[in-house]
Amino acid sequence: MSDDTKEPKEPLPPRLRVTKGTPWRIDAGLRDKGLRRTVATAALTVYVPGPRRATIATAASAGPVLHAPAKKPRLSRPELEALVARMFASMMVARGIGIAAPQIGVALRVAIMDVDEAGIVAIEPTVEWTSEEKEETSEGCLSVRGMYGMLERPLAARLVADDVAGKRFTLMGDEFGAQCMLHETDHLNGILYVDRLRSREDLHTVEPDEEERVSA
Repeated sequence: MSDDTKEPKEPLPPRLRVTKGTPWRIDAGLRDKGLRRTVATAALTVYVPGPRRATIATAASAGPVLHAPAKKPRLSRPELEALVARMFASMMVARGIGIAAPQIGVALRVAIMDVDEAGIVAIEPTVEWTSEEKEETSEGCLSVRGMYGMLERPLAARLVADDVAGKRFTLMGDEFGAQCMLHETDHLNGILYVDRLRSREDLHTVEPDEEERVSA
């Protein structure tokens, strides 16, 4: 049974939006076309922090790549697209909404931001503005599984980046969108969100019904 007298809800505005340029992105067609095959053949294990962060998350020998600034990618477009496919597949398998190349062991400045299925692929992203207004919110990470932290993030942010074709674009993020942008660009600078926590008491274990907190 349904109540047809109810008015349809207004769709929420996108929390990630391109304000300048028309970048190549993971659109609905690319998302659906061969995604199952891509996930099955291209997904890689998402790295977790190494011994230097062992008191915060499970240690792994691959961890050091997460602690160093990534480098400018000097790849051809086909190579970039292959890297993005691997990143996207790994993100989908891990049920994330964002991923940075260092999280699959590639120390290059490439990130995917997929809040609201935005499909943004950012090469060498640079945050050029953040709002003064901040909000404390929960934050998770594919590289810090089973945990989430409480920290302050700006409510809005703007970055500039190149797409896989080398075209420049500007991206605005609000609330969770801004949080994702800042989280992923932090990864490219060798920073994990746990490094920004005020104390160990701000880090919590994810309960079974809170799995969606693990996001990027």
